[in-house]
Amino acid sequence: MKNRLIITVSDVHGTRAFNVHQIAKKLIVGIILFVILVIGGGSWFISELNDRMDSLRIQKEREIELKEKEIDALGEKEKKLQAQNQFYSMQIKGKVQDIEALSSKLDHIEEMIGLKNEEEKKEEITKETLDSINEKMKMYMLTTIPNGAPLESTKVTSNYGYRIHPITKKKKFHRGIDLKAARKTPLYAPADGIVSFVQPKNRGDFGRLIKIQHNFGFETLYAHLNKTNVKVGDIVRKNQLIGLTGNSGRSTAPHLHYELRYGSKLLNPKEFIKWQLGNYDRILKKERRVPWESLVKLINEQHKMVQQ
Repeated sequence: MKNRLIITVSDVHGTRAFNVHQIAKKLIVGIILFVILVIGGGSWFISELNDRMDSLRIQKEREIELKEKEIDALGEKEKKLQAQNQFYSMQIKGKVQDIEALSSKLDHIEEMIGLKNEEEKKEEITKETLDSINEKMKMYMLTTIPNGAPLESTKVTSNYGYRIHPITKKKKFHRGIDLKAARKTPLYAPADGIVSFVQPKNRGDFGRLIKIQHNFGFETLYAHLNKTNVKVGDIVRKNQLIGLTGNSGRSTAPHLHYELRYGSKLLNPKEFIKWQLGNYDRILKKERRVPWESLVKLINEQHKMVQQ
């Protein structure tokens, strides 16, 4: 009886006794202890999990609070930047208006210097001087002085002289002519020369542009380009590819802005585009802002010196 456990159960039907072996007793006690351990461990784990959840929740709330503060600070900075941007925009707008006013005055001055009373100042080329121009001289002048079109197809969309500016809608002196050209149309040099200025990036009113110095004080300018194929100091030949037309700068559509100067005086490029061997004398008689009489004599003297 030493290794047995007697369990007595009483109910309405009477009392009953059960004998349980000592091993079974130990097993039952073990099971009870295991259950107690599982329940206690589970309670501890749940309590620890709740503590960690509370800790994470508090940490997240702090992070959210910090983020909200950062967002508020960024919002304030954005408001300040917007205010500064508006202030600078107004300043830039004012500067642009000043530049436009100055440009209009400059156009007027250039007109006064280069255009008004010009026909009264320049002598006409004489028949004797015209007759002295031989074929070699003609070819030389047509190689070194800008002539012909810088594009294969030429259609003037805006003439030289005063016009209503397409963007500002104000009367403004147009220093050159605009030639119709799709983007990336090849651009060719109208005469031999040296590249004096290149703007390869899209900046300012003219965007990408090229300037070329030609013989005897002539200069050409090409603006609103898509690409420049030359650099400052390059020697270019007549009909050499120098760039591609585009829509850069202050432009409403793709085209080529083409200017031509003699010294500091503006010339109408349209007349020089028409100039070729078949009508060689025409421009010498019509373009009065170039001192052809003196210029032809100079070229003639140079040729004689070379021949000697």
